[in-house]
Amino acid sequence: MKRTYDIIIVGGGPAGSTAGYLLSRSGFKVLLIDKSTFPRHKLCGGCITHKTIKLLERVFGETVEDLKKNGVINFESGHYKIFCKDKLLVKRDSPVPFYFVERYIYDNFLLRKAQHAGTEVIEGERVVSINMSGNKIRTESGRQCLTRFFIGADGINSIIRRQFPSEEFNQNTWQNDHGTALEAFISHSKIQKTVNHPALYFDFINYGYAWMFPNKDKLIVGLGGLTQKNKKQFLPSFNNFLSTLNIGKLNIDNIKGYAFPYGNFLLKPVFRNIMLVGDAAGFADPLLGEGIYYAQRSAELASQAICETVREDKNLDTMENQITDRYLQLLQKNIFPELIYAKKTRKFIFKYLNKYHYLPLKIILGLLGTKPLEAVHGIRSYKWLRKLP
Repeated sequence: MKRTYDIIIVGGGPAGSTAGYLLSRSGFKVLLIDKSTFPRHKLCGGCITHKTIKLLERVFGETVEDLKKNGVINFESGHYKIFCKDKLLVKRDSPVPFYFVERYIYDNFLLRKAQHAGTEVIEGERVVSINMSGNKIRTESGRQCLTRFFIGADGINSIIRRQFPSEEFNQNTWQNDHGTALEAFISHSKIQKTVNHPALYFDFINYGYAWMFPNKDKLIVGLGGLTQKNKKQFLPSFNNFLSTLNIGKLNIDNIKGYAFPYGNFLLKPVFRNIMLVGDAAGFADPLLGEGIYYAQRSAELASQAICETVREDKNLDTMENQITDRYLQLLQKNIFPELIYAKKTRKFIFKYLNKYHYLPLKIILGLLGTKPLEAVHGIRSYKWLRKLP
């Protein structure tokens, strides 16, 4: 038996759950499908910025205190360090705290919020085919569902995005700004000193950086950068970074790799009755690769576009162009300027970092103070570092 929905969301991460929550609360009949069963592990540094906290308060009504009480936030830090190789460039207090989460807890928490709001959730089942002419989706168990609108929240290898024709999606352009990251979880006991703050390390890899993030029970150590600029250098660079931390080489089984968007955001993430959000649309910070905020913010804007456009009779069939146009307008106002200027900042920083190493970066960070960090947190814009209202 085929069931019909107003909206089908593919992908149950932060983007899909945010869209499901908002649309279900607005009275739409929503189905969310994910190939994994939650809680599921997700490779990610798990750093939550100030702008993400504000979004969680605005969308879900969840405060920092609530998130701590529910075990979602497990660590908080009020300062940070930035290095170039082993040279300390900056050691400062942060104007607002960094918060850290375990992604399997964070993602599951948001998915249950969507489910409690009325989103029907199918877990542990892949989407195997999409029939655009019939607005039909089929899963690996043979389940078939009809919908009026699709939201692709299914990550960097999105099956929903594969429905875009070649003139709407250029695979070569997408690959040019593809990122690769390696990550490992390390016990606090393996580090000779106490680590209670996030630290970034530049100059271990081209067009990228390494990081060490604290967590309640462990440290998250990783390295990522632009794939095309590094080729087969990721593992040697990661081992070099670990050596600098006096950790030594890890067993290869303890190192996990993943791909992430790193400046390959789509300026037109819509096609017919499809909207892409989060990693599926390449929405991640082109400088630092942070994707949680942009995943949830783009999902919020996609939901806003539907809710603002659709009339009382909820007739999505005749309004797909108005909905996708409205989504693009919202992206152009709220997301694209930040991504574009973050990418320009990345190009500037790594051009001079590769040529002159640590000195220019030290001078720039010294002159600008906490302004770059405030841009990461959403207090300032990447565009000329102007203060945001």
